[in-house]
Amino acid sequence: MRQTPRPVLLGKFIAALPAVKRELSRWKSLAQTIPEPLRTQALLSIEHKAFHCLGGSVYAQYPGVHGQTMLSFVVALQTISDYLDNLCDRLGVCDPSAFQLLHKSFRHALNPYAPLNDYYALYPYREETYLSSLVQQCQKTLQVIPYYHLNYPYIERLAEYYCELQVLKHSPRGEELLRSWAASIKSPQDLTWNEWTAACGSTLGIFMFTALSFQPPQDQDDTFHAYFPWIQGLHILLDYLIDLEEDNQNGDLNFLTFYPSEETRNRSLISIAQKSKERAIQLVPPSFHQTIVDGLIALYGSDPKVHRQGQTSLIRHIAASGGSVPLLTACDVLRRTGLI
Repeated sequence: MRQTPRPVLLGKFIAALPAVKRELSRWKSLAQTIPEPLRTQALLSIEHKAFHCLGGSVYAQYPGVHGQTMLSFVVALQTISDYLDNLCDRLGVCDPSAFQLLHKSFRHALNPYAPLNDYYALYPYREETYLSSLVQQCQKTLQVIPYYHLNYPYIERLAEYYCELQVLKHSPRGEELLRSWAASIKSPQDLTWNEWTAACGSTLGIFMFTALSFQPPQDQDDTFHAYFPWIQGLHILLDYLIDLEEDNQNGDLNFLTFYPSEETRNRSLISIAQKSKERAIQLVPPSFHQTIVDGLIALYGSDPKVHRQGQTSLIRHIAASGGSVPLLTACDVLRRTGLI
């Protein structure tokens, strides 16, 4: 497969960001029509987590992908993810059965012909248009991607991990349940329980396999084992790193707090970043996947919360090898210009 030079890939990514914002604006308009308190949570998830969609949109630049189709899918699926996270976190609901049914919408969004359910049936609040429209948008885009069905087994496995994590994490006794789940299922990787479960919380592997589905299948097993647990684990651990202060204030579970010391935490993050880079370079085309890993470090490392929480030195160590350092500078510029 032909490689796209990194500057060209980044240029295409930046040029597509306004299209991502238009997609988000469309969902924001629909969110404004639903009843409270769901309206506020839908709007907050878009306002505070839009960078998840912006970052995920890089998969629309994978070689052979139809850009607008992929953009529509990424934004709709990630919006479901961020919205459901708020519903489980912010409205005082602690019912695992309700969370499980809500997250059936995530699974259905990835099955192009799944019939819709009443996803709010066990939840104390409901609306009739927003979540179902997001699911249908995902299904509509997946129906036109020619080889999606051949990659679906990998996507389904990642989705199962994702949904189980969300249900357990937001349940009473979440830590205990997550420890038990990880012990019962995780493969013998050099990972702690909190690192493995963190890896379950990323959507990047789903986006990658969807991007692969525009062409005949290739490198499926290698792609799966690079993304899960390494690249996905790096993604979510960086996400939790910048949210440490906020999660502490809100009493939310944060996987980084389970390390025995800050030194152990930092050493583990640097190691996972290095292993992610090593796996990325073995995939095709390597330049794309290297850009994903370096871009994750740059996107999270350029967040203003990094400086505020005294994490700048750690980010510089994580970014030390590969192309993360110049991308850190680029992301700083993009943040100052309001593009991300």
